[in-house]
Amino acid sequence: MNVFIGMFLFSSVMALGTTTTDIATNYETSSIVFQVIQNQIAFDASTVESATIVAPEGANDTYGVNIKLKASAASKLSQMTGDNIGKRGNFVLNGIVISSSTIQSSIGGEFLVSGLTMEQANQFIESLSTPEK
Repeated sequence: MNVFIGMFLFSSVMALGTTTTDIATNYETSSIVFQVIQNQIAFDASTVESATIVAPEGANDTYGVNIKLKASAASKLSQMTGDNIGKRGNFVLNGIVISSSTIQSSIGGEFLVSGLTMEQANQFIESLSTPEK
């Protein structure tokens, strides 16, 4: 069974909770996808060196996922984010925006996705272990 897990999408305006079903239908993967307009990179076993869950420190804090990319993916992500500073970046999990922020600088080979529930963090980790098909 192929399940669309998520993507990172740049847009000028996108609110948390917005669905992206037309974009999601273009993928038959269970990987996290990073997309800038027409350019994209899949975050999966072929591009991710390691991914670990970061537990909340306080009772009201959220979970996060610390991701370290392989060299080729890190280079591509750095270029993509560097070219889109000032634009919104969104992580989408199962068609729902779960994390949204403004790109303030080029993102290198290691970054943290925060603001996740425990279930979302676990789904994120699971999706990264499956190579794109």
